[in-house]
Amino acid sequence: MEQEILALFEKILSRKVGFHDELIESDILDSILAVDMVLEVQDVYGCMIPPTEVASVLKTPADLTQYIEEHRS
Repeated sequence: MEQEILALFEKILSRKVGFHDELIESDILDSILAVDMVLEVQDVYGCMIPPTEVASVLKTPADLTQYIEEHRS
């Protein structure tokens, strides 16, 4: 699943990122791209990410992977 998530980030961000890269703190992922990612995760994995959890779930690709594994429908 790690490669799938990295490919998803590459698609949304139009650049490669590492699995443990800090995306929000390093300004790689802004609010508009975060919305795109939330919608993509919902479409691909059937996971809803509540607005209050977006910053923590999308902190790194690793965090998103863990969230999807725990909440996949």
